[in-house]
Amino acid sequence: MDFVSPIVDITDRLCSCIGNTTNYIRHLQDNLNSLRSEKQKLIEHRNDVQREVESCETQHMQRKERVDSWLRRVGELEGEVDQILRQGDEEINRRCLKFCPRNCRSSHKLGKKVCKKLQAVADLKGEGNFTTVALPSSPAHAQVAVPLAPAHAQQIPVDRTLGLDSTFHKVLALLRDDDDDGMGIIGIYGMGGIGKTTLLKKLNNELASDQLSGRKLDEVIWVVVSKDLSSVESVQDKIGKKLGFPEDKWQNKSQDEKQADIFEFLKMKKFVLLLDDVWGRIDLLEVGVPPPSNQNKAKIAFTTRSEEVCSLMEAKKSIKVECLAWQEGWDLFKDKVGEQILNSDPEIEKLARVVCKECAGLPLALITIGRAMASKKTPQEWNHAISVLKKSSTFKIRGMEDDVLRRLKFSYDSLSDETIQICFLYCALYPEDWDIDVEDLINFWIGEGFLDDECDNIDEAFKLAYDVIGRLKLACLLLDSRESYKCVNMHDVIRDMALWIISENGKKNEKYLVQGGNREPTTAPPISKWEKAERIFLSSNSIKELSGSTPRCPNLLTLNLSDNSMTTIPASFFQFMPALKVLDLSWNVNLKKLPASFFGLLSLQHLDLSGTGITQLPTEFKSLKKLKYLYLNRMSELVTIAPQVISSLSILQRLEIRDSGVSSKEICEGSILFGGNELLSDEVECLKDLQYLSLTVKSKLALQKLLSSEKLRSCTFDLCIREYRDSSALQLSSLQKNLKRLEKLQIVECDDLELELSMRWEEGERGAVPPHRYNNNNPWDHRIIDAAGSRSFQNLREVTIRRCKVLKDLTWLISAPNLQQLSIYRCDAMEKVIKDAENCSSSDDIAGREGSLSVFSRLQRLTLWCLPELKSVYNHPLPFPSLIEVIVADCPKLKKLPFDSNSGKGTLRSIECNREWWNKLEWENEETQSVFSPLFKEP
Repeated sequence: MDFVSPIVDITDRLCSCIGNTTNYIRHLQDNLNSLRSEKQKLIEHRNDVQREVESCETQHMQRKERVDSWLRRVGELEGEVDQILRQGDEEINRRCLKFCPRNCRSSHKLGKKVCKKLQAVADLKGEGNFTTVALPSSPAHAQVAVPLAPAHAQQIPVDRTLGLDSTFHKVLALLRDDDDDGMGIIGIYGMGGIGKTTLLKKLNNELASDQLSGRKLDEVIWVVVSKDLSSVESVQDKIGKKLGFPEDKWQNKSQDEKQADIFEFLKMKKFVLLLDDVWGRIDLLEVGVPPPSNQNKAKIAFTTRSEEVCSLMEAKKSIKVECLAWQEGWDLFKDKVGEQILNSDPEIEKLARVVCKECAGLPLALITIGRAMASKKTPQEWNHAISVLKKSSTFKIRGMEDDVLRRLKFSYDSLSDETIQICFLYCALYPEDWDIDVEDLINFWIGEGFLDDECDNIDEAFKLAYDVIGRLKLACLLLDSRESYKCVNMHDVIRDMALWIISENGKKNEKYLVQGGNREPTTAPPISKWEKAERIFLSSNSIKELSGSTPRCPNLLTLNLSDNSMTTIPASFFQFMPALKVLDLSWNVNLKKLPASFFGLLSLQHLDLSGTGITQLPTEFKSLKKLKYLYLNRMSELVTIAPQVISSLSILQRLEIRDSGVSSKEICEGSILFGGNELLSDEVECLKDLQYLSLTVKSKLALQKLLSSEKLRSCTFDLCIREYRDSSALQLSSLQKNLKRLEKLQIVECDDLELELSMRWEEGERGAVPPHRYNNNNPWDHRIIDAAGSRSFQNLREVTIRRCKVLKDLTWLISAPNLQQLSIYRCDAMEKVIKDAENCSSSDDIAGREGSLSVFSRLQRLTLWCLPELKSVYNHPLPFPSLIEVIVADCPKLKKLPFDSNSGKGTLRSIECNREWWNKLEWENEETQSVFSPLFKEP
C-alpha cells in the first residue's frame, strides 16, 4: 500500500495550520472532515492487517508482538478520535452564523486538539505499513507474522522385526517416490498380530530420519486411530497436536474450523500421514487432510486388518503383510521354545518343525505356541500337539480375522481340559486392558461352579485355580500385570479370540453382555439387551442408577454391577431373575439398602456386598437358602445383622466378614455384631458346611471362642483383630498353634495391644528343652522354629498392622517364612520391623542357622506408611529374592533400606516414595545406589 502522498498532503495542511493559530478556529470544520476521513482510512487499513494476521495464523504462523501492539493502539486511538469528532460537531453547531465561535478560547483549544490527532493518525498509519513475510528488500521487522519452527517427527520405540524387510522397503520406496503415478494413498493390510504396527513404526522412524537429514519432507504425522477413536474430530485432534496447534485455542474450535486449519496448513506441504489401526472409512477431506497430488507430493499410508478398508479408503496401492517365510518362522519359533527343549531329545526337533509348519508363519501364533511348547519335554507331548493343531483346521472360520483366531485357537485347544478352557474364556468378560485381581477371579470361578467336578472343598478349588492360572500364563493366554503382582490381564488379540469362541464361531451373541472400565459417569445398557443374556458384566462404569423398568431375564446366571456409583436399586429390579446364581454389588459405596425383590433370588449361590454402604442384613435374608459364598468385607456402615440370619444359611461354604461394621459403641444389642462379635462366632459355628472363614474379632472373649472351636479353627483363613481393648497382650503362639491354615492377619486400631510369641516344647522334641519365651531378649533363638516348621506361621501370606500405637517391632514375623505382603500403617511407636539378632553379623549367618531361617524370602510387597519413629526394617542387607514393590511414606527417621546391590535382583520393579526422602537415603555403597536409582517412583 502507498501512503506517502496522503501523508505529504496532511503534513502541508498541518504546517499552515500551526503557522497561524487563527487557522485552528478558521479551518476547524475542514480539519474535522480530514480527521474523520483519515480515521476511516486507518480503520480500513487496520481491518486489512487483522485479516492478514488471521490468515497467517491458520498457516501455522505467529503474529509479531509489534503488530499486536499496533492493532491495540489503533483501537485506543479510534476511541479518542471519536470523542474529539463529537466535541467538534457540537462546537460547529453552537457557532453564530455557523462561522463565529461563541468562545474563541475553547474553539482554539479544540482546533489544536484536532490537528494533533490528525498528526497522530498519520503517524500510526505510517507505522502500519506491514508486509506478510519478509522479502529480501524488506526489513525483518516489517512482518505481521513469522512461521513457527517446524515440529520434527518423533522416533518411536520398535521391536526387532523378523521377515518384514521386503515389505518395509517396498512401502518405503512408494512413500519416497515423487514420480509414482498417483500412488499417494497406500493401504497395508493383514491379519491381527502379523506385524503391521511394527512395520508402520519402522517406516515412521525412517521418514523421521529423512526429515532430520534435510531431505525434502515437510511433515511426518503419526496417528493411532483404533476402533473406538476413529471419529473425525478425534483424528483431527491427534493431527492438530502433532502439527503443534496451540491446544488452548484448538479445543475451542468447531470441527469445521479444525478442518479449515489443518487443510490450510498442509495444502502446500509435502507431508506423509501414517494412520495405524484403521477399522473403517475415514473421510480424510472432512478431517482436513488435502488429497495427495502430483503438486503437493504428499503420501498417506495406513494399516488395517481388512482388505475391504483399503477400498473404502480409496487406496491406490494395497500391500498385504504376508506370514513369515519358513526360515524366518523357524528362527522365531526356536527362540520361543528354547534350545534346551529342542536339544533334549533327537525326535523333538523333527516334531517341532512340524508344529512350526502348522503355524503357517504367523508371528503371533509362532510366539504363543512356541512359548506353550516350551514346557513340553517328551516326544509324546509334541505328537499330541501336532494332532490337536491339525484338528483345528476343522473349524469353519471365515475371513482374515478368522485366520488369526483359528491359529490362536490352538493355544486354547491345547489346554489340558474343559475346566481350564472355561476358566480362560471367563477372563474375556472383563473389560479390555483390564487388570484382573487373581483372588477375585478365583472367587468367581468357584462361585460359577467351574471347579466343582474336580474339587471336594474350597481349599482344593483354590489350589486348582492357582494351577489353572499358572498354566494359562505358560500358554501366554494370561499375562502378569505390570501394575500389580496380584493381577493378570489378557492381550487384546487373545481376548478377541476368546470372545469369538464364546460367541460360537462368530455368530451373533446375545448370551453375554459386557461393558466395563468407563470411569466417566454413564448409564447401564438398555433393558432390552439384558433379557436374553446369561452373563452380564457391567463393572467399573460409574453407573449411578438402573432403569426403572423391571428386566425379565429368565436365563441370567451372573450379574456383575461392582465398582459403580449406585445409590438405590429399583424395588422390583430382581423380580424376574429366577436363575441368577452369581451377584456382585461390591464397591457401590453409596448403596445403603437392598430392594425387596432381592430377597426373592432363591437360586443365588454367590453374593458379594463388600465395600457397600448397606446398613443392615434383615431377617428376610434367611430366604437365600442356596447361598454358598457370601462376601461382606469392609462394609463400614453395617450396623445390624439380624439374629439367626447367618446360621440359617445352612449350606454356606465360604463366609467373609472382615473389617466390617461401625464402631462397637454404635451397635445395638439386637445385632449379632454387638460386643466383640462373640454372637457372630456362635452363629458361624452352626454352619456345618463352612470351609473358608474370614472374620473380625473385637474382644478377648471372641478370640477365645474362635480358638476353642475346632470347627472355626479348621476353616479360618483370614483373621482381623480390631479394637481389641480388653487385654493389653496377645499371645501369638496361640494363633500359631490353633490357626494352622491362617493366610491373612490384620491387627487394626488396637491402641494398647502388645504382641507376644511364646513357645513350650514337648518332651522329646530335639531333646529336653525348658519352657522358652520370646521376649525380645534373643529373638533369633532358633528354637522358635523347629526343622519341620511345625511351630511357625507356615501358611501366613499377608500381614497388615494399622493404628497400633504401642507396638515397637514385629520381630515375630521371622516365624512367617512364606510371608508375601507386609503393610504397616500409622503405628506411632514402631522403631524397627525386625529387631537386631544377637551375635548375628550378616544374613549369611542367619541362613546358616539350624532351621534354615530365611527372612522375607517370599516377600513381594512391603508398605511402610506414617511411622514417625521407624529407624530400621532390618539391621543387615537381605536378598529379598521375590520382592516386587516397596512403598514408603512419612517415615522421616528411616534413613536406610536393608538392601545391597543384589537385593531384589531381577524382581524388584519400583520403590515408591517422596523425592525428598529418597534424596536423603543412605546406601551401602555407590554400586547399590546405582542399582536402585532407576527404580525410584514418585506417588
